Amino acid sequence: MAFSQYFATQVLSWVKGTSFPAALSNVYVSLHTGDPGSAGAANDVTNTIKGTSARTLVSSSAFSAVGAASGGGFEITNTGVVQITTSASNSTTQNVTHFGIWDASTSGNFIASGALTTAVDVQLGDTVQFNIGSMAIRVI
Repeated sequence: MAFSQYFATQVLSWVKGTSFPAALSNVYVSLHTGDPGSAGAANDVTNTIKGTSARTLVSSSAFSAVGAASGGGFEITNTGVVQITTSASNSTTQNVTHFGIWDASTSGNFIASGALTTAVDVQLGDTVQFNIGSMAIRVI
């Protein structure tokens, strides 16, 4: 998972002695047809898929404790299934390849992104699902 420019700036500012932002009680998931970029805006198809620009809420408490990551580093993973349902307005198939993590359902700050293991074609009637442990936020 790649961290955003916002998140990297917060961490480096904290190392320099600046206060870190308050802990998040929720994070929000967006869907993308390509790399979201460092600001999270690129290739965002959340509105097309959901029929609203509001991202899908995941409680911060729905992530595991920090643990060792396979291959090195540390990670947290989702401890519950995360589902994103299409709306009736989703008439165009979208090939989703990435997801984004935000601190707000609309606007807000882009935190990080990750690539799906396999790209998924999402069309009307589909539900995008992240099974338990499949959404990892990793620091190496």
